[in-house]
Amino acid sequence: MRFQKLLLALPLVFGLMACSEDEAPPVAAPPQSSNPTPVVDPNQQQQPITSVDNPVATTVSLPAGSNLAFATNLFNTWKSRWIISLKDEISGGSTLDYDMYQGKRAQELLTQKMGKFHDNPLRVIWDGGNSTNCELTDMTKWGSVSFTPALRKKLGCTVSEGVGYGMLIALFHGDKDLFDGLWAYNIIARDNNNNGLMPWELQSFSRTVSTAAALDADLDVATALILASVKWSNQLYLNDALELVTAIFNKGLNSENLLIRPGDTWANKDVYNLSYFSPVALKLFNTVMPGVGWDAILAANYEYMKNIQAAGAIPLFPDWSNAAGQPTDPKNGSAASSYMLFDKESVRIPWRMAWDMYWYQDANAQQILTGMSNFIVQATGGNPAAISTNSYNYSTGALSTSQIVGEHYTGAYCLMGMGVNQGWFDSCFASFNNSAANYQAVGYTGTYFKEILMLMYSTLMNGGFVKLM
Repeated sequence: MRFQKLLLALPLVFGLMACSEDEAPPVAAPPQSSNPTPVVDPNQQQQPITSVDNPVATTVSLPAGSNLAFATNLFNTWKSRWIISLKDEISGGSTLDYDMYQGKRAQELLTQKMGKFHDNPLRVIWDGGNSTNCELTDMTKWGSVSFTPALRKKLGCTVSEGVGYGMLIALFHGDKDLFDGLWAYNIIARDNNNNGLMPWELQSFSRTVSTAAALDADLDVATALILASVKWSNQLYLNDALELVTAIFNKGLNSENLLIRPGDTWANKDVYNLSYFSPVALKLFNTVMPGVGWDAILAANYEYMKNIQAAGAIPLFPDWSNAAGQPTDPKNGSAASSYMLFDKESVRIPWRMAWDMYWYQDANAQQILTGMSNFIVQATGGNPAAISTNSYNYSTGALSTSQIVGEHYTGAYCLMGMGVNQGWFDSCFASFNNSAANYQAVGYTGTYFKEILMLMYSTLMNGGFVKLM
């Protein structure tokens, strides 16, 4: 049965880019769904579904020297630098129109979903802005930071991935106030996307810059909400998670091949981003919304991933690829020279695989991590100090001229060894920690992406990703 029938059957009650010049062998298309038409009762007591787990007989250990206190210190530093509240902006002199988060609609929506009006939402600062799209009009200060006109334009936007990462980080560090502040931000943002997903870019707490979604963020937000419902015993988190999971199901998937789309406006583009694939998310979705085909979606995306890894000149991954598994320019202005590289997108893949390996000991994750860790051990002679600061070309295996300097890249290479190469994991982790120890909360650094991923990877490697369900 075509998966489209499953999409049409989902009840309304929930509120419901050209190929590389280096030709790689084509990979097989993912399997079609054969799941039965679902009957989903939102009031039904949901039971965990274990059939999507693909366990292997192995014990996954943290690296030698792991220490949660280390990650906690990184978290406190990161939070002081990258989290800002609506009230902070107003007191700092911003004259933006904040009705989007303070008006009647916001009050009603937040009260409905959170049980009360959250009058001081929080956002993760993004440093990618450089125009009036991100300007914090008239803002002069934030704590010890004095705002120049350039900083007002650079730091006024937030992207959805930062909110998704931020909610996971807050959850695993037990910071409910931060979690709820980011959740409030997410709720209002999603109200400005016709499909119930989060717009990928917003100007402060004021308006959307783009209403289009980026699916990795929605997967991470939904995951965080599901886990929060257990951690803090609050059904409201799960209620909102179910709405978001339904939106992901309806608008975030290619019904022909079951692959996760980059966003809700990518239906006519044959391009995918494997760093958006979160196996843990899909397993949790299957737990709280069973019977709608999450197991088939998980299997299809893992099969796609394994085929791409096998077809490359090296067992790493390109930033973007088409349904046939060939590196592909997404044609969105972000990756014309890097789509075929293990670079700023695919650097997140080892984290997502390691997370699945840590929690579920999945044989698919084990296979992918084994391929990646064998490669990096051979490439460095087992010495983390020999990790290149240049990215690898998936199609040729050669190092590119693209520089990938940062602790988040070291962390990604370390995570390739989780559960499959403890010796590499231990030695690489020591190198990662030595670098991360220099992280200081001094002013603005212009390294949003590096620092948020560094913290995420550190939290996992230091034992902060406690399995809650």
